[in-house]
Parts: sequence; C-alpha cells; structure tokens
Amino acid sequence: MIHRTLLALLLTATVALPALAQENGEGAPADPASLVRDGDFYMDRGDCALAHYFYAEALDADPANVEALVGNGRALRCQGALSASVDALRRAVDLSGDAPDPLVQLALTYREQYLSDPSGYGSRLADAIDVIARAEAAAPEDPKVLNTLGLLRYQAGDLDSARTAFERAADRADAGTGLTNRERSTIRVNLGRVYRDQEELDLASRTFRRAVVHDPTNPDAHNLLGNVLFRMDRCDEALYELEQAVTLAPRSLSAVSQLGIATFECGDVHAAIPLFERSLDLEGAVFTPPLYTYLARAYLEVGRVDDAVRRAQQGALLPPERAEAHFVLGQAYEARAADGDREAARNAYRKALELRPGYGEAQGALDALN
Repeated sequence: MIHRTLLALLLTATVALPALAQENGEGAPADPASLVRDGDFYMDRGDCALAHYFYAEALDADPANVEALVGNGRALRCQGALSASVDALRRAVDLSGDAPDPLVQLALTYREQYLSDPSGYGSRLADAIDVIARAEAAAPEDPKVLNTLGLLRYQAGDLDSARTAFERAADRADAGTGLTNRERSTIRVNLGRVYRDQEELDLASRTFRRAVVHDPTNPDAHNLLGNVLFRMDRCDEALYELEQAVTLAPRSLSAVSQLGIATFECGDVHAAIPLFERSLDLEGAVFTPPLYTYLARAYLEVGRVDDAVRRAQQGALLPPERAEAHFVLGQAYEARAADGDREAARNAYRKALELRPGYGEAQGALDALN
C-alpha cells in the first residue's frame, strides 16, 4: 500500500483531510466504514482521484465491502475508467443481490459507455435499461432508481416514459426519503428538461425554479431556468438566472455561451461580445460552431469587420456546415469590401443556398450583388 500512501500525500498536500482520523489509537488503520465515508466526502466535492484512493484502501481491508465497491465504481467512472468501473460495480451487484444502489450505478456506467462510444457500445443503453428494470422491481418507490430510469428513457428518446419516471421520482423525493437537497434539485432539473422538450415552457420554468429552491448552488438549475425564461421572452429574469449560472460555473461552456446568446438577442450587443470571446476560450467551443457565427454577427453590429470576417470564416469551416454560417460570412465580406470580397460574398451566399434551398435572406443578398 506504499504507492497509495504516497499518492494520498501528493494529492492532499494542500488539503486538510478528514482522514487524519484514519488512525485509531497508535497507528491502527481506520476501519473500512471510515475509509468509505472519507471517499464519499471527496466524491461529493468532485475530487474523484482522492475518493478512489480511500475506496481502494477500504477494499484492501475488506475486498467484499459493497459500499466500497460502489464508491470505487463511481470514482473510476468519474475518471473515465469505464471498463474498470463496470467490473467493480458488477462485483458489488453480485455480492448485494438486488440492492438498488449497485444496480443504479452499474446502469449509469453502462449509459456512460454508450455515450462515450455509441458504435462500440451500441447495446449498452439496452443493458442499462435491463439493469434499472431489475432495480425498479426490487425498489419500485426508490427516487434514485426512478430518476435513473427516467434518464435512460430520456436517452432513448421516450419522453413520455421519461416524464412518468421523473414525476414519480420527484413525488417520492418530496415525501422525505433521505435525499440531499442537491439530489432533489437534480431530479427537478431532469423533469424540467422533459417539460421543456415537450414545449411546456411554463411548467418547465416552474420545475427549474423548484430545482433552484432545493439547491441554489446548482448551476444547471439556474442555466436551464434562464434558457427557458429567455425562450418565453422574459429577458430580465433570464439574464439574472444565466448570470447566476456563470457565477457558479465560470468554466461551463453551456453557461457562458447561453448568457452570451441571451445578452445578444435581448439587445445588448456590446455586453455580449466579451461573453462570446470568453466562451470560445473554453473547452469544447470548437464543437459549437454557432458561437463563432454569433460572435461574427456581434462584431459586424459594432463595426469590427476584420474580426467579423475571421470569426465568420471559422464558423463556416467548422463541421457541420450550416447555411446561416455561410450567410453571415457573406455579410462580413460585404461589410469589409476589400479586393475580392464581393466575389467571396457571392460564393458564401451560393453555399448557403446550396445547404438550404429557398433561404430567402441569402437569395436576396445574392441578387443584390448581381
């Protein structure tokens, strides 16, 4: 266990550990239950590597400890070690029978495998649904089981079944089942997503607001509430909620970009520009080409035409190709009006029409150039 002890020292050099209580008496190691509690503490904080260390220590002391196996599976999944997570959770299921928590976590890991590689793990979503059906048979009123069932049905595109599962989960959570406020908030967030996707925006906004009440520190609840309020043309309320989301999760691409889009569409172009610029510096921005197009539009509105051309070119080049991106690129070329820009604008409008035949704005702009 020397290597794990060194790892713990490296990981915790600047952190006050609850596991200072790991020693009882004179150097006696903590019991597995204490180690699991320490692992849970760090999982709740989002420190998956350190949580994994404590769960592994617990398993060294008691290899058949179901709680340690479940925690270890969660920590491995959090770190992307999905196959190892499955192995740990399958052992937990074998040892516990139909106890709901190991089954829930195994189903969630199967779902994660499917999401990470749908072609390689195409059957994993069905496997996850089978596992959670087993959990539901054993614990039909468990809100965590019902919430996971809802997630899987939502992933499969069955919104009606997902809605039923999430509504049942929310009812059971309200009945006082020992869930944390964050867990209650998460269930409401999931239910609100279904209402939003079914275009029941008023119901979705009330559900997301309930999620915020359960846990005001949940950035997803604020972000989704703000997005729905924006769709309902309630700009002031939307911007407030989106600002809360960015404050709570300043590195979240979804939160920062949603605030930028709402700020732009609600009429404050100058304030939107730094938000778009900030969003493009965040991880994953390259997979969100509409953000480049939005920033190009904002630059055009404030007269920064060279910057507009550069960002519009990026938005048009990134896959998947979109008609609007090429239309905005044409607008940027026209605004810059350098040598060759008129023909470049024509080509951009033609590409927009190729991608979306009958695109009226692009056709009008092209006709005006001819």
